[in-house]
Amino acid sequence: MDLTPEIIKTVQRYLNLLNLNAGEVDGIPGSKTYTALNKLPGLKASWSNERKFFAAIQLYAKHEGLDPGPVDGLWGTQTQTAYDDLRHILLYGKAQEPWRPEDRTPVNPNHWPLQVRASLDAFYGVAKPTGNKNLETFAVPYPLVIAWDPLKKTTKITAHKKVKDSILRVLNKTLQHYGPAEIKRLRLDYYGGCFMYRAMRGGTELSMHSWGIALDFDPENNQLKWGRDKAVFARPEYNRWWEFWEEEGWVSLGRNRNYDWMHVQAAKLVS
Repeated sequence: MDLTPEIIKTVQRYLNLLNLNAGEVDGIPGSKTYTALNKLPGLKASWSNERKFFAAIQLYAKHEGLDPGPVDGLWGTQTQTAYDDLRHILLYGKAQEPWRPEDRTPVNPNHWPLQVRASLDAFYGVAKPTGNKNLETFAVPYPLVIAWDPLKKTTKITAHKKVKDSILRVLNKTLQHYGPAEIKRLRLDYYGGCFMYRAMRGGTELSMHSWGIALDFDPENNQLKWGRDKAVFARPEYNRWWEFWEEEGWVSLGRNRNYDWMHVQAAKLVS
């Protein structure tokens, strides 16, 4: 984990909460911030500045009743989870609600078909590598980073016209709920693609991408074979993101099958 301005601002806020006078909460560690940081109990003088900031995050998490693990200034998965929970408390004034599969009641307001070739073709039309008039390219409400080339961005998605309005409703809710800064921090803007005529990875049947009815997000941190122990989209801070999709009837393979957490599709799984 890198020492980011957001982490520094969170620590500055904590130091000021303790009346240690860290100065302005601006994400820039000046002399006041370092002086205040070195007054925190439990921090070792021999630690690097980065480690002291991480330890301060751990202390702040404990202050809010969270469990970041030992206060050692080492950033592991437990500290990351506590930090995400801490940011949620600071942003929304309450802790995140844990997600449990049994809490979800599947809905299908858009009548997405089963993931069966005949049903898909009947509802969406026959998938084609080129010349598919059912596809539409449309603008999205915030820029998307091209996941395989992060220096580039796009403001458009090409998808099946029957899923266009649903995608826009989800992305607009995402923008309204998380805001641009959180979208960027959570990498909800890392776009792995929609339409691509190809077979499923490791299979012979066509991928849902072939109809333009599946989208991938942040593939690097939600790899195909990763389960909820590794995929970042399995963390509680993404619960609302998934709920926005599920309210529209979209299916997350991660939430339903615990793999391919990057993937969401407008086709229902066959039990």
